[in-house]
Amino acid sequence: MSTLDKYMEEIVQDTNVDNFNILDVQMRLPAIKHKWVGRLMRHKFEVKELRREKEKLIRELTSKLLSESPVKIAEPVAEKKVSKVDSVLKIDAKIRETYLIIEYLEKVEKIFSSMTFDIKNVTEIMKLETT
Repeated sequence: MSTLDKYMEEIVQDTNVDNFNILDVQMRLPAIKHKWVGRLMRHKFEVKELRREKEKLIRELTSKLLSESPVKIAEPVAEKKVSKVDSVLKIDAKIRETYLIIEYLEKVEKIFSSMTFDIKNVTEIMKLETT
């Protein structure tokens, strides 16, 4: 199961509100928001680290290609060539996947921000129904 799938399942649990748990969800909402913002920031940091790792790998592979090549190759040509190596492509795929998770988590953050107002509105409706 992917990270995104796990997050989607967990969001369902964190956003599940009914008449019996509304107060509990309302009390836990700041902690829930903190959890998801923390995850968002960790994934943003992960992208930064992956980019650094990719740049380092490209530099190392380019240097190796330039030193081992029987013919003279321009550095930009060598960089372009090594950017298609499997290990670099795997990092690129991981970066794209992490960006999708970041986009999802940014939308989740908006959901939880509006959830405060939604719970307030439901609470007001419940008050009106009991009077």
